[in-house]
Amino acid sequence: MSHLELFPERLVADLERLPGAGHSFLKQVCAPDGQPIREGLERLAARQEESVARRVADLLGSLDNRRFFQGFSELSTLSVLQIGGWRARAMKQPGPRIALHHLTRPPMLLSVLAFLHQTRPGGEEETRRRLLDSLARVQSRQRFAVLVRRWLPHDFDPDPVRRAIELWLAQVHAGQWEGRYAAYEDENIALEFCLTGERARPRQSPVALTLGPFFAHRTLEVLEPKVVKELDRHMASPERNTPLLVACVADQPWAVNEGYIRDFLYGRASRISCESGRRELAFGGPPSVCAFRDPVYAAVTGVLLIDRVPADPVAVRARAWLNPWATQPLTPSDIGVRAFAEDPDATAAARKLPPLGGESGGEPVRVLRWHQDLGTRVELG
Repeated sequence: MSHLELFPERLVADLERLPGAGHSFLKQVCAPDGQPIREGLERLAARQEESVARRVADLLGSLDNRRFFQGFSELSTLSVLQIGGWRARAMKQPGPRIALHHLTRPPMLLSVLAFLHQTRPGGEEETRRRLLDSLARVQSRQRFAVLVRRWLPHDFDPDPVRRAIELWLAQVHAGQWEGRYAAYEDENIALEFCLTGERARPRQSPVALTLGPFFAHRTLEVLEPKVVKELDRHMASPERNTPLLVACVADQPWAVNEGYIRDFLYGRASRISCESGRRELAFGGPPSVCAFRDPVYAAVTGVLLIDRVPADPVAVRARAWLNPWATQPLTPSDIGVRAFAEDPDATAAARKLPPLGGESGGEPVRVLRWHQDLGTRVELG
């Protein structure tokens, strides 16, 4: 148990008087409305082994958001894992990694990867609203759809876009524009517009609908290489045979399609069934290009996706993706939060059925599903 104080009164008072630095997570947490978060983190740190507590105290005392959020990510991950009975035993190098112990499970290593978004929490919705309010004033009855290709900056001024759209629609009305599409792009934004062929009724907005931004692919493009790099680093270390759990923690909700994560970790399912309202996916047959089914990564027990929800600052949301092909696999009860994991009874039943074409040869079939009886919200502390 640690006796380190993460946010001493003097630090809180000094940061309240510090001019500027409003972007800093540390200063935000030390504001009066950040007291519940500070108290939750203090309780978490007090339960940690000394080397773990010293590390997070150093990280959480930084005005650098990357360092601060790494400390927050490590503590919040330990808060999630304590539900399943895991405790931090010590910091391990290289890494750094956290050695975990459990009363009934073999020891395990934890790697925590922190991901910071480039936009402010909640700011995108407000910026999009300002864009739509401006475009609603376009002097034309031609209706159009808007596709946001790239996130809008929080200080975005929509009026130049509105003026450009009015010029475009004037050209359309004069028969000087070919096709239905137009685009507006600069160093900060990328928008596309499409005529719907409708005319706005009196007092009706010319904006028919807004789509995007769609950035699930971009999220996976950031997430996947960092996870694979961490797996490769573990396999190249002297502790390559020790079970490894990787936690990916984001400062805003993960916006990535479940199917993308599933393909990355498990490969394509050979069959999908829905019985009694429960969706089950079977994996097996020829080897698939994915992380969990690669024998090289047999020590990897799973991946945790954890994120902060801006409307719920004293809690995080967690989901687990467990590896049934691991040398020492975890079960949902071992992890304590909502988990995509093997259902042994469904697997046994599936292996009695004639194999489908995609299940012939190679690995025996395994059936996985979401274990819905476990929650996703975890309070800090």
